[in-house]
Amino acid sequence: MKILTFGQTGQLANALKCTQPDTIELIQLTRQQVDITQPQLIYEALAHYRPDIIINCAAYTDVERAESNTTQVMQTNVDAVRFITHVARQLGIRFIQLSTDYVFNGCSPTPYSVSQIPSAINVYGHSKLLAENVILQQQSNQFCIVRTSWLYHHSGKNFVSTMLHLMSQTSEALPSINIVNDQTGSPTLAEGLAHFLWKLCLQNHWSPIYHWSDAGMCTWYEFAQEIQSQAFALGLISSKVPLIPVTSQAYHSRVKRPAFSVLDTKASHSIFKPKPWQQQLAQYLYSCSLKKK
Repeated sequence: MKILTFGQTGQLANALKCTQPDTIELIQLTRQQVDITQPQLIYEALAHYRPDIIINCAAYTDVERAESNTTQVMQTNVDAVRFITHVARQLGIRFIQLSTDYVFNGCSPTPYSVSQIPSAINVYGHSKLLAENVILQQQSNQFCIVRTSWLYHHSGKNFVSTMLHLMSQTSEALPSINIVNDQTGSPTLAEGLAHFLWKLCLQNHWSPIYHWSDAGMCTWYEFAQEIQSQAFALGLISSKVPLIPVTSQAYHSRVKRPAFSVLDTKASHSIFKPKPWQQQLAQYLYSCSLKKK
């Protein structure tokens, strides 16, 4: 089986490369190789490589900057998906589009199921929701959407790497760290998502939407507490910096984020079962400790 990804340097693309099964040929294209906002370049690439499945790992994911870069966000997250979808259908190629928990408004009291109607509250989430609509309009079991949340990996900038960096500062330089404690979600190790996607590729027919994250939920503050506790035990940080729980309002972000964005992943468990997020974090931090030695 031949799998092609648009995007080579992002967290998920790197995780797919690290977990690539021996039975699968993986082709990863950079933006320099194929600008996905150019339909002709997409057609030429797909016609040349003729993959069995496309996994779109390319996206504008900077939630903060998205608020003031709407045109670029829509070109990358919506128009490009429309172009890929058109060519994939034309050439008979299956297509997996990655999406996000941010397509929801955060008002649900329980984890979001795949059947719940989304309603985004920021530019990034709105762009990903529009891209989902492009896929769903195809009404084809050869196309599907995989939503995930709070993704992190050794490559790229993410909450875990940011926390490790801040927690490694001296107490004089950083006496405490303020962490939002009124937003709840599910952390997701990129390798776990990659394993799920490899299993999904082997399915003959797809449902329209899948949800994937590590098992369990927490606030950003609780996530930071666990990062600090495990990192200190592994010697990744030399001391524990006080963590201060704050509200979203106190964080002074210009982006409105969902207060609760936990995804109900039960429907995906028949394909691959998630591990607890604390266990996945432990795996991540242990590999960090090995690299440090």
